[in-house]
Amino acid sequence: MSPGIGLDRPFRTMRRLVELRRPVVAVLPADASLADAARLVNRDGVAAVAVMRGGAFAGVVSHRGIAAAAARLPEATPQSLAAVACLETVPVVGLDTTVPEALAQLASAAPDRAALDHVAVVDSEGRVVDLVSRADLLAELVWHHGEVIREMRLQERLMHLQGVYSC
Repeated sequence: MSPGIGLDRPFRTMRRLVELRRPVVAVLPADASLADAARLVNRDGVAAVAVMRGGAFAGVVSHRGIAAAAARLPEATPQSLAAVACLETVPVVGLDTTVPEALAQLASAAPDRAALDHVAVVDSEGRVVDLVSRADLLAELVWHHGEVIREMRLQERLMHLQGVYSC
């Protein structure tokens, strides 16, 4: 089997996922209100918002976190994202990180907390270029293994046609 085919097929990197997804990252400062985050999530339909503090990535607030915090807090009390417990510190990965490496970082960041749902993908200058969910990473892993199986079946058929492989 040639390199890059079947079991030797390399996993995609975050760089390739970002190229394929062409994400629009929703960003808010840490002093933005919970209502601001809710409006952004509802208006743009994003699943998570990157929160910045002093120009640096501070964490993520997900639509689930916003809903849970809104249910706990009285409506009349405007809360900043930094003051609300829905701000999640998520693993930060670079563009050259592979999908399995990102999943491993997600799992090791909070092994007892299944609610942690995203990794932040940053470029070489530390800018958040994507927030990739656990579901997206798992879907990519499933796609990868499906491609490996498809390529192995094609290789097997070629070997049968060439008379190399017999029953």
